[in-house]
Amino acid sequence: MCPVSAAIDLAHYTEKEDSISVAQRPGSKEQHLLTALSISFVLGMGIAVGVYLAWRSGAIAPGLHDVLSAVALLVCPPFILSLAAGAVPDSDLALTLIVGTIVLANGFLYAGVAAVGYFVVTVIATKKTGGGARL
Repeated sequence: MCPVSAAIDLAHYTEKEDSISVAQRPGSKEQHLLTALSISFVLGMGIAVGVYLAWRSGAIAPGLHDVLSAVALLVCPPFILSLAAGAVPDSDLALTLIVGTIVLANGFLYAGVAAVGYFVVTVIATKKTGGGARL
C-alpha cells in the first residue's frame, strides 16, 4: 500500500479529514508592519525617480554646488552616486546601473527608517498600555 493512500485511509478512519495544516495569514501586527514597509519602500523609490528625472532634465546641476543638489541629497542620500556618473555618463549601461542603485537604495533606506519608526511606536504604545496590548 502506498504511504499517501495509507495516510488518507488513516485520516478517513479517524474522521480527521481536515488534518492538513495550511499556513495562516499574518496577524494584525505583521500586517501593519508590512503595510508600513511597503508604503515607505515605494515612497522612497518614487522620490528617487523624481530626483533622477530632475537631475537628467537639468533642474539639479551635476555635482553638489547648488541648493537643489543639497535638497536632493537630503531627501535621497544615494543621490551622492550621481557624482560617479558625472555630467555625461560613459554609456547607457553605466547610467542604468547607477540609477537602479540609487532608486533601490533609497527605497531600502526609507523602508529601514519606517521599520525603526514602527519599532519605536510599538515600544512606546506598549509602555503606555502597561505591556499588555501590542499594535
